[in-house]
Amino acid sequence: MQTIKHYRAFQIDPDGHVSGCINLVCGDDEEAKREAARLVLLHRIELWRLDTRIAQFELPPDSVRQ
Repeated sequence: MQTIKHYRAFQIDPDGHVSGCINLVCGDDEEAKREAARLVLLHRIELWRLDTRIAQFELPPDSVRQ
């Protein structure tokens, strides 16, 4: 039986402030990382589970910041 884990993907603005949060439900950390990596569009993403940061995903260097 696979357990389900809850994660939060925080959108971080250029000033380092949280500008949004997306809840993710995944089977494990690796699945959550794949899902969070897809969210990198206009903001850096930090993936958290409870009080532990799992990963951080930066904007591509050639992205245009508004």
